Amino acid sequence: MNSKIIVPILGIALLSGGLLGCQAPDQANASSNKVNASSSQEIKPEQKLMEQAQDKLKELTGNTYTLVPGTAAEGVVNFKRENFKYDMISYKNGKPDNIGININYEDLNGGKYQAKLESAWKALFPGEGPKYVNISESIYRVGTISANAKQNKQVYMKENEQAYGVNYAPDAAPASVQKKSAQVLSKLTNGKVKAGAKLDRVFIREGKPKVYRYKYKSNAVNASFAIEEQTLQILQAGLEQHAKAAKAKQLTPDALMKNAMKDAKTMIELDLKGYKGARGANAWDKNEMTFTKKGAPTVTATVNTDGSFNDFIVEKYGQYLSFTENTIVGAPNEEPKLLIN
Repeated sequence: MNSKIIVPILGIALLSGGLLGCQAPDQANASSNKVNASSSQEIKPEQKLMEQAQDKLKELTGNTYTLVPGTAAEGVVNFKRENFKYDMISYKNGKPDNIGININYEDLNGGKYQAKLESAWKALFPGEGPKYVNISESIYRVGTISANAKQNKQVYMKENEQAYGVNYAPDAAPASVQKKSAQVLSKLTNGKVKAGAKLDRVFIREGKPKVYRYKYKSNAVNASFAIEEQTLQILQAGLEQHAKAAKAKQLTPDALMKNAMKDAKTMIELDLKGYKGARGANAWDKNEMTFTKKGAPTVTATVNTDGSFNDFIVEKYGQYLSFTENTIVGAPNEEPKLLIN
């Protein structure tokens, strides 16, 4: 780290050293050692963590930033770059927990990801480049999300991989995909489709087929689904019906599996026969079920309170193809927005 935080006590130590000029050498050395020892003892753990955070940001961006304390939390120390409102730089029990920052691409000064970003954008979108970059390093995700100036193209990158996902909105899907999408939408809405359903985004993986994602909204129902271009396989389908919430039911695993098999056939044309289902055991995933079968992609689904299912995602390439949680990045002080409203 080139720039260290100067603790106020150091200024006192220097001043004290000047006043000791008339003392005997042994006395001066003894006094100086006491002051240095006191100085070392006065450095707080938070200040050491702040220096570690500055070093980490230097590694990621090539820049040195002045940090200020963030919102306090029990057992967690948070920092932000000075004048940057939406930073997330946290340490839990003295160890790195989560770093999430937005930065203008032009403000990168080398750092861990700049060369990879430049290479990926040249390959995927010749003649274009990112305008904004979100850099994240945590137990949840390590990598970047970058978006161009119009925010209609995004590239997702993991730490040790090339681009693993791209979002953008092309003018039209192939005729085969459009035909399939009409069939899927009719089934999800029981044939009650109004005009206006349209293609929203394309999710592309490097070296893999394109996946087209649609959404539909009406007063009665919201629907979303994703179709792989080459196989026309439905990789995601979600359904939200605007009705009074049903009373929660305590269903057995067998009853849930029976419901899942029925709803998976309807929503994503998938037969779950031979799959094993497991419900989440934590507070944050208790409404999710995971279905696994040897030699087949994992399927995740969301359970309604009445035991029916309203969302299925097929993890065909070992990646969680979720369209509802992706966010677009903007200017460094701009709060992230949902990719699809």
